Amino acid sequence: MRHCARLISAAILSLALVSGAVGLLAMPAQAKTWLAPAPDPDANPQKDRNEFENRILVEINKARENAGLKKVRLFESCVDNKSERWARKIKLSGDFVHRDQMKVINDCDLQWTGEVLVRGSGLTPQSAVSAWLNSPSHRDVIMKERARWAGVGVRLDSDGRFVGVVNFGDAT
Repeated sequence: MRHCARLISAAILSLALVSGAVGLLAMPAQAKTWLAPAPDPDANPQKDRNEFENRILVEINKARENAGLKKVRLFESCVDNKSERWARKIKLSGDFVHRDQMKVINDCDLQWTGEVLVRGSGLTPQSAVSAWLNSPSHRDVIMKERARWAGVGVRLDSDGRFVGVVNFGDAT
């Protein structure tokens, strides 16, 4: 009887392990994403970099929604990491340039990416998004229908200017 109980226990344990492994293998690429954050009314975006980034995405989504487009609903960890790292590089080097988007496409396993940059003193999330929307080439990126994922990076450079990078992506 003990032998039978051990076999049943071993079978159940094996089944649980296999089920767990299959569940882990079947997780979609978006598993590293989280819903776009809501702004925190008590946070000062001029002093809280994460809040500044959150509000940039909120403003972008307002513009997209007003244009009849779907909101960019997800931050995606790889795309966000690329935005954060590029903002840091611009801050440190002072070189205000776009990066080769093929690097983002390849590293994040995407089919399309777009990037917008902003730098200036006294910027707010609203003024940054307004500047992008008033530039036809930047507006095209923000309003791209296939923009599904986003990553936002903001830094303050040594001259006290905000440096902002937003990368958009789509895997289909």
